[in-house]
Amino acid sequence: MLIAEFHLSTPVLRDALASAPEVTADLERTVDGDRTRLEFFARGDDLTRFEDALSNDASVDDVRVLGEGPDFRFYRATLAREAHERTTHHVFGDTGARPVSAQGDHTGWSFRVQFPDRESLATYRDTCRERDVSFTLTSLYERTDPHGERDDHGLAGDQGAV
Repeated sequence: MLIAEFHLSTPVLRDALASAPEVTADLERTVDGDRTRLEFFARGDDLTRFEDALSNDASVDDVRVLGEGPDFRFYRATLAREAHERTTHHVFGDTGARPVSAQGDHTGWSFRVQFPDRESLATYRDTCRERDVSFTLTSLYERTDPHGERDDHGLAGDQGAV
């Protein structure tokens, strides 16, 4: 199993994040259908500016605040058709890859993804190129034993002790 860390430049939330460079977006999940929906946390010092820009960001429609706290807001948004055509997340399911984390900021999106092999990573990279999405690999490492010394609950060593 490969763990790849990479940076993408996509249109998703680009304008909103550029308008509030101190805000980050942490992708919680995507829900596919005839239109893709995103659920994400926005964190940072100027969430008001981010939210104002989000309402004008051409990459998303139907933005809703699902929850909020003193330093975050949790959103659900539907990808606009043009942004959907440039996304690459569908390749994860097609190749057996599993996203671990995705965080966006004013520079783009940083991902950490488990790929079953180098061929699936190459397929993902090629899809990015086809959709005119820049792909910059920052780290790649191989894990020979996906479970290591973990117990049945995914905890290592004494992490499972109560």
